[in-house]
Amino acid sequence: MEKEQKKRKKTCPHCGRNLWLRDFWKLKSGERYRLCIECGRKEKNEAYARNRKVPDGTFYHKSFGRIMEHNGCSTRIFWNKDMLDILKTHYPNTKNEEVAEMCGVSPRTMIRKARELGLQKDKDFVQGVWEENRKLMHLTNKVRRNSGMIQKGHVPWNKGLKIKETI
Repeated sequence: MEKEQKKRKKTCPHCGRNLWLRDFWKLKSGERYRLCIECGRKEKNEAYARNRKVPDGTFYHKSFGRIMEHNGCSTRIFWNKDMLDILKTHYPNTKNEEVAEMCGVSPRTMIRKARELGLQKDKDFVQGVWEENRKLMHLTNKVRRNSGMIQKGHVPWNKGLKIKETI
C-alpha cells in the first residue's frame, strides 16, 4: 500500500511539496516534468522576462529612425508632426500604399491613424481608382479570353450525353 502511494506522488525539488502526479505536467515521453505546475509556470515566466528582446519603455528604433514605445508584447510608434502633416495632406487623394511609404509605416497602421483622426478619402478619387481598376480588369479578361480560355462557339465534350442514374 505504501509503495503504491509513493508512485502516485512526487516531490517538487523547487518548493519541496509532496504532490499528486496530476500536479506535474506530463511530457511527450510519458514522464512527468521535474517541477510542479505552479513552480514550472513561475520558472517559464521568469525565463520569458529574462530573455525578452526589447524591455518595456520608450526608445529610439535605429532601423526605423523614430521613437517607439514597447509595452508587453506590443510595440507602438509615436507619430511626429511631419508624419501627421503628410497623412493629412496626402490621405484624401493618394493610394494608401503610397501614403504609408511616405510616412514610413505599414498601410494598416496608416489606415488606423487616419480613422482615428477622422480622415476620409475624396469621393472623386475613389471613383477614379475604381474606374481605373475596372478598365484594368476588362483588359485582363480580354487577354485571357483570347489565350486558351473557353472560346466563343466552343462545344463541351459531354454535350448530348445522357446521365446514368445510379441507385
